[in-house]
Amino acid sequence: MKDIKVMIDSGAHSLYHKNVHKGKHDYSFYSTKEFWNYVDEYVDFIKANKHLIEVYVSVDIIYNPELTWKVQKYLEKKGLKPLPVFHPGEDMKWLKKYVDNYEYIGMGGLGQTSAKGRWLINIGDPAWNIICDERGKPRTKVHGFAMTSPELILRYPYYSVDSSSWMQFGKYGLIIVPKKKNNKFVFEETPHIILVSARLEQKQKADHFDNLPEMVQEYVREYVESKGTRMGKSSLEEKKFDRSKTEFPISKKEFTGNDTIIEEGVCNSGHARDIINLHYYLDLEASIPKWPRIWKRERTIAKFPI
Repeated sequence: MKDIKVMIDSGAHSLYHKNVHKGKHDYSFYSTKEFWNYVDEYVDFIKANKHLIEVYVSVDIIYNPELTWKVQKYLEKKGLKPLPVFHPGEDMKWLKKYVDNYEYIGMGGLGQTSAKGRWLINIGDPAWNIICDERGKPRTKVHGFAMTSPELILRYPYYSVDSSSWMQFGKYGLIIVPKKKNNKFVFEETPHIILVSARLEQKQKADHFDNLPEMVQEYVREYVESKGTRMGKSSLEEKKFDRSKTEFPISKKEFTGNDTIIEEGVCNSGHARDIINLHYYLDLEASIPKWPRIWKRERTIAKFPI
């Protein structure tokens, strides 16, 4: 069996949130022996597992490009070729430096910024103006961290992206459904996010699948079944609270959670929802022209429902 090669992150994001005092920008941790021991252990790990690793990320330091560059060069002296990372909010001169010197770089996503529209106006477009030449062709490959928003994937010519948000959709009872035009599902537009959970407190919400117009339900069901699964069906036992026995007033009904699955599907299976959502991203990837695709600067900023 052929080895599956993976991309390895360095844990830099966790280090930052654990050791940098928010608002004070105290980076003293990165001068400690503890930090540099961490870096050396990372080097040893990469070297010991290089046969399984396709890409490994530098131990970048969020919002401190000078220290990030220092660590990048240290790792290179150790014989590694880590993916350097630029973070939104840093001086764009550092992005230009990476673009001019590396064939593959990483760029932080929305994890440290507030909203997609704001990201586009203040960071996204200016960054890609540096990354792309006058024709809109990327001058280097870019990996987008925390960047699986369909709108941003479609807008910018990333080489690769990652995030955990696609799994969060399934966790919270949501599935991603592409729009349909001319009797075909299309992926060049923002998809629908549909709440399908069989939990009764979810089903009471106005935007739940069960409360959508019948025509929309049929459209969603068609997509789900086209991917080899079903909407599913469950029987849930409703449990009402005895207010006299509670320590605080409860206005909503609660449920046992011991649902009886009549037919497994996206309404009652997190695994089924993950499969559906994974299908969406695979189809989205297949619909995008191969890298390097041209960035169309004239695109207007889209609205962001998700």
